[in-house]
This record gives sequence, structure tokens and C-alpha cells, in this order.
Amino acid sequence: QLQVADNIAARPFLLSLHKLTAQVETAWPRQRKQALQNILSEAEQLSESLGREDFAAVDAGLDRFIPTLTMHTQQHRDELVNAKRSIRSLTLGVGALSLVLISLGYMATMRERCVGELQSREQRTTAALTSLITALEAREPYTKGHSVRVSQYPQKIAERMGLGEKTQHRLHMAALLHDIGKIGVPDCVLLKEDRPTDSGHVVMKRHPEIGAHMLSNVESLADVLPVIRHHHERHDGKGYPDGLAGEPIPMLARIISVADTYDAMTTTRPYRKALTSDEACAELKSLCDQQWDGGIVQAFLKMRDRKSNLS
Repeated sequence: QLQVADNIAARPFLLSLHKLTAQVETAWPRQRKQALQNILSEAEQLSESLGREDFAAVDAGLDRFIPTLTMHTQQHRDELVNAKRSIRSLTLGVGALSLVLISLGYMATMRERCVGELQSREQRTTAALTSLITALEAREPYTKGHSVRVSQYPQKIAERMGLGEKTQHRLHMAALLHDIGKIGVPDCVLLKEDRPTDSGHVVMKRHPEIGAHMLSNVESLADVLPVIRHHHERHDGKGYPDGLAGEPIPMLARIISVADTYDAMTTTRPYRKALTSDEACAELKSLCDQQWDGGIVQAFLKMRDRKSNLS
């Protein structure tokens, strides 16, 4: 018989056994190590039998070893199949996630573009409206700065009332534009230096409607049109143009009404002198819950008191 070293069948077995023994401590998962060591133990016994050239022991060992090795090999095949499935699933998952991220990035880009376009459009609209306000004040020079001042008071009232940033922005725009309808009032009425006549007053009372109509085609101002239209309504229902009373009057219109009246009272007009701040505040108090919303008047007065204390 041939020596084991010269046995063509034994040599690759022994070589594989040597390599597997060297790698089992580092190259295999810890939970599989014990099962592999058991297989290696049986293989070592076969190796010893080969070394003794005890081929009967080799045959008996192979009868025990082959089923165990076959089962172990099948387990590895199953693990490889599961690994391939996991890799395939992971690849599909990564691909789907990539598509989602790309879609989100595209949506974010489009949103930024839309926001940019809206901001640009709003800036152009604001610039055009500022020009209209400037034109109005050029016609009525004794009210120069009135719209800007009226836009400052309501914002402070809104802050005091805890209104949100978007609402404050709407209020600011509505306050700037509240008198824009006076552009449609004839000079003979608008520039009259005496106190307006009854007929002139009727014409002047149309400016909230005119202003709301003028701006009706400006999409970005749709939510401020009711404020412009109703800023001369009264809490007791005796205002104009629709005679609304109490809560049905838009809250922002009620805020502007207080600020508008205060600024008008503290500004000199051709037919009367300006009131002092204290006199104007006393007037607001006297008609609280009659001409103006009492809660808004109180917020305005607290804001004025705080400003006076700071100064």
C-alpha cells in the first residue's frame, strides 16, 4: 500500500484540514465555532487513522463523518442563499431609499423655486403698492406718513395680543394699504380744507370699497381685502360700508380702526388742530366697546403706556 504522504486522495484532505484548523479561531463566527471544532475533531481522528494506515478505522470514521460534513455543508449553502437574499433585499432597499431621497431633493428644489418666485412677486407687488401710497400722499400732503405710522401701531398691538408672525404680516400689509381707495376720491373732496360736507362725506366713505376693489386682482393680497374693506366699521354697527357690528368685523380691521383713529386724532388737519396723545387716548377710552373693540383699545393703551415708560 502507498504511504499516506503519497496518497493522492489523502493529500488534499490533509491539506484542507490543516488550513481549516489554522483559520477556525479567526475566520468563522463565534456561534459556529463549536460545531466546526467538532467536525475538526472527527477529521483529526481520520487523519490519525490514515497516519497509522488503519484503513478499516478510516472507513468506519468516514461512515460517521460524511453525514455530519454533508449536513454542515448544507447549512453553509443555506446561509449563502440567505445572505444572497439579504444582499438583494438590502440592494433593493438602498435603491428605493435613493429614489426617495432624490424625489425629496427634487421636491425641495421645486419648493425653494416656488418660494423664491412668490417672494419675488410679493416684492414687485409691494414696490408697486408703495408707489401708489406715495402717489396718494402726494395728493394729500397733510396726511404724509399716515399709512406708515398706522402700519406700525397695529403690529405692536398684535405682538401684545400674541398674534402669530403670519397674522402680523397680513396686518402690516393691510395697514399700509387701508387708505389706498382714496386714490379714487375726487380732489374737490379729498383736498377740501374745510370740514367735509355731507355729500363730500358720502363720497369719502366709499374709499374702503374702492381700495378693496382696486386690489381684488392681486392674488397675494386676497386675505387682506376684507381688512381694507371693513376698517371703518364700528363696534356698535354704525360704521361703513356694511354696518357690521362686533365679532363679524374682521379682527385685523378692528385693530387698524383703533390705530387709524389714534393717528388721525394726533395729526393736524386743515380744519382742526391735533390732539395730544393723552387727549386721543381719553377719546378712545370714552368710546370703548361703542366705536371700538374694548379689548383692542386696552391692548393699544397698554402698548402706549409701555412706550411712554420706556421713553
